[in-house]
Amino acid sequence: MTDEDLFPPEESGENIMLREAIQAIRAGDRTRARDLLTRLLKADPNNASYWVWLSGVVDTQKERLYCLQTALKLDPQNTAARRGLLILGGREAEPGSPPFPLNRPRSWEEKIVLPKPDVERPRGLANPFVRIVLALLILALAGGLFLGGRILNRANIFRPAIVLRTATPRPTFTISPTPTNTPLFRTPTPTFLGPTPLAYFLAATYTPTPLYVVTEHPILTRDSFQAGLRFLASGQYDIARVQFELVLQSEPQAVDALYYIGESYRFEGKYQNARDAYQKAIEINPNFAPAFLGRARANLALNPDTDVLADLDTAIALDPVFAEAYLERGAYLLRRDDPRAAADDLQTALELMPYSAPAWRYLAEAQLRLGQPEQALQSALRANQLDMTLVPGYLTLAKAYIATGQIEQASAVLQTYTIYEPNDVSAFLLVGTAYNSAGKSEQALQVLTRYLEAYPRNAEAYYQRGLARLNLQNYNLAEQDFQKALRYDPNDFDAQIGLARAYYGQGRPGDAYVQVNNNALPLAKSDQTKAQCYYWQAIFLEAVPNLESSREYWRRLLALPADAMPAEWRQQAFEKLGITPTATKTLTPTKTPTKSP
Repeated sequence: MTDEDLFPPEESGENIMLREAIQAIRAGDRTRARDLLTRLLKADPNNASYWVWLSGVVDTQKERLYCLQTALKLDPQNTAARRGLLILGGREAEPGSPPFPLNRPRSWEEKIVLPKPDVERPRGLANPFVRIVLALLILALAGGLFLGGRILNRANIFRPAIVLRTATPRPTFTISPTPTNTPLFRTPTPTFLGPTPLAYFLAATYTPTPLYVVTEHPILTRDSFQAGLRFLASGQYDIARVQFELVLQSEPQAVDALYYIGESYRFEGKYQNARDAYQKAIEINPNFAPAFLGRARANLALNPDTDVLADLDTAIALDPVFAEAYLERGAYLLRRDDPRAAADDLQTALELMPYSAPAWRYLAEAQLRLGQPEQALQSALRANQLDMTLVPGYLTLAKAYIATGQIEQASAVLQTYTIYEPNDVSAFLLVGTAYNSAGKSEQALQVLTRYLEAYPRNAEAYYQRGLARLNLQNYNLAEQDFQKALRYDPNDFDAQIGLARAYYGQGRPGDAYVQVNNNALPLAKSDQTKAQCYYWQAIFLEAVPNLESSREYWRRLLALPADAMPAEWRQQAFEKLGITPTATKTLTPTKTPTKSP
């Protein structure tokens, strides 16, 4: 296969990027070549030629085998992939297959190999060897003069009259290593699941948007359009806009040029300018689907609460196989707490582009909310395998591990996530919350204490640590944590209940009842929160004791729907109303579902 075989007569944006990648390989710039090829594969993962070229710039043999095996799977007749696998031992030679020379140069190597011209050797002082010999002779002469002077000096030749000096003793000391008080810190190394990611050295996460459409442009503007795509792919957005503007000067109706101008503004974070460009494209051609998707994205960036469902629906109606529109609508529905509809859209997106890491990641989030932890874990792992630079994917993967009870794996993934997102509070709380959910109160206490040393103003962290201390029967310290949680969030219903339980654990049932009645009950808006108030009020009044009032709260509890409370609570209420009640200290941790980070 020659370089020319890789390109059709008319080059597209992808072919230009491939040519630049090959040029980078020739120049020995493996990092740039790997970057360009990774972007190409994210846009077109079924191109066997991209995988073959990528095998030459990855770091490990395992990655090279993976690239070549993928290329051969996509193109079973690909000679380069078959030969590479034979060399690496990843494939056995077929019976009767002729041998091939391992040292045969590639066609592009043959073209650039030039004969070495005869170079005339320099003469005289221009010859490096002559200069070295001359320098050694000068050093030898200087050394001889120095030694001769020392000998003459010892023989008192040229020495003047002797001057006697009083000897002054100098302090002597022994040099010994002195311990330093400066601690040595080891830079934390992220723990990645699997081999080293192909784009590990990228400065930031990059998931390119596939080119939606490349309209056939006249010869006068074709070069400018292709140059704009090339600069857009390389992140030179201002230069890309200049090229697309040149296209618009000759083709005022070129909506694709307007769309890519909007994309360049959006990638730069200039969302107002991006929205204006998308709007112009819509006014020129109301049937151009990408412009509606672009306008929805720009509006969401300007205001996350904007309702963009109409634009997303229009984009899909105009182009029912527009994968990016399904992906964006799925993510939007997920933010609107509609995981079922989000999962449907994301599944459609994956049918159209099965190698989209963001689509797999959002699908995992939807499956977690739908109570499908095993499926969510598989989706999150798939997203991580496809794009290990997708930093939010590590948080989703950690949630999936926690949902399936794999706390150790979640901790390793969270270590990677927190390195790249050190300001994401929920990630640091996730492990402590998971330990609390698993009943590992000691581990939760340690993790949450370390977190609060760095972030001492987080209400959720204080609540979680208070809950851990409550379960460890450290009621005084639990009270302090719940008080701090309420200082930062007075409307935290669960912290109000937790404070009442801490009072009760200290032998103060009257204070516990007042705490629930005055502070928690006014915040109870659902049957689940009301059930918690009635249950604990009944428990606390039994310990006062005020049995008649306690029975009233047991009756209120039974009046609520059965699914608003644990079955044990309902059974306990029946028993309390049927026999003489006895004080029962029940410290079952309860937490409303919406409180988890």
